[in-house]
Amino acid sequence: MYKWKKYIPEGMRDILFEECISKVKIENEFRSLYLNAGFEEVISPTIEFYDVFNGEDQPMEQEKMYKLFDNQGRILVLRPDMTTPIARIAATKLKDKGIPLKLCYTSNIFRINENFNGKMNEITQSGIEIIGTDNLKADAQVIIIGINALLSAGLKNFKIELGQAEFFKGLTEDVDMSFEDIEKLRNLIENKNFASLKTFIDGNIEFIRPNAEAILRELPSLFGGIEVIKKAKEMTANKSALEALESLEQVYLMLDEIGLSSYLSIDLGMVHHINYYTGIIFRGYSNEVGNEILSGGRYDKLLGRFGDAMPATGLAINVDNILLSLKKQSNETKVQKTNFLIYYEKGFLKEAYNTAILIRRSNLEAELSVSEEYEEALKYAKSKNKKYFITFSNDKRLVIKDLKNDEFEELEISEFKEYLFNVIRRGIN
Repeated sequence: MYKWKKYIPEGMRDILFEECISKVKIENEFRSLYLNAGFEEVISPTIEFYDVFNGEDQPMEQEKMYKLFDNQGRILVLRPDMTTPIARIAATKLKDKGIPLKLCYTSNIFRINENFNGKMNEITQSGIEIIGTDNLKADAQVIIIGINALLSAGLKNFKIELGQAEFFKGLTEDVDMSFEDIEKLRNLIENKNFASLKTFIDGNIEFIRPNAEAILRELPSLFGGIEVIKKAKEMTANKSALEALESLEQVYLMLDEIGLSSYLSIDLGMVHHINYYTGIIFRGYSNEVGNEILSGGRYDKLLGRFGDAMPATGLAINVDNILLSLKKQSNETKVQKTNFLIYYEKGFLKEAYNTAILIRRSNLEAELSVSEEYEEALKYAKSKNKKYFITFSNDKRLVIKDLKNDEFEELEISEFKEYLFNVIRRGIN
């Protein structure tokens, strides 16, 4: 009856100790970056109505949502993404606030992924949204913030792939196919399935106008530097597609102007969720992790589902994949371990407490021992790799043992501030 009580569901995990501290530190770095750039933080409920995420233009399949019922029989879900709830908030609660709205968040989302595909079902997303402007400056700013966030986390080897959803839509204006067949075409291009794409185009050649055939065949291979945009311009005369390429080029050049183009590449075969995205789209990858570490783009139609339509663009960073990338590049976030353990006997609680407070105010860590015996406390300190072990003599002097160097020192309590200053100056390690 209780056979699962020692386990956790598939796709979930416990986060412990140093990893937990690293995760919170990265989240706080992202939050500080957003707030300092003028974004305002929002938190949405973990549980939302299913209707919030149910729509033809939603990128999330309903089969991937965790569903439950409330006491009135209404279908609820654990939120599968953060952009849609923020669109709901903006359209219903912030519609009278000045635009553009610049919102940020860091929250957990829940998605049902296939077992053993390497993806977690509970993911921490951190991101930003700019709502109320279709200016390309907003698209560029979102990508800039994303690059700065990855750099602030300590990530070195990553690329942001840029695409344009309207480019593929423009090309399909020259294709006389059903929606279902265009979806097949899109999937083949997105997955860079060259052989099947050739077979599909050959089998439907009478529905494809001559001016679109060559570029559709070539589309999966149109990735690289900014020269890809020039090549694509030479291969199409479609007005919508050319306008999309022009906007993509402008955003690229904005980032090039401030020295960030080395983090960019162009992928015109990026055609995912084209019914959801309406402009610039992008995905970020690191050398160490195969799955996305960042994704986003322009979604001008989404807010209209909740009220007045407003243009919007944003990004979401997968914090868990950032942690994994850092671990694999051997550049994990450095965590300050507890460096002092303070053991005290009866009658010395006040001195121990005041000493701990002094250490913590110096931005170091001090742990008060809960052991009753000296030897037990010392054994614990060594097992936890403490550097300093502090006790008190009968005349209430501090006795400090350096466990790494096997040295000890005895001080008046009034002398400890100077000792602590020298510890900080030398470096705790």
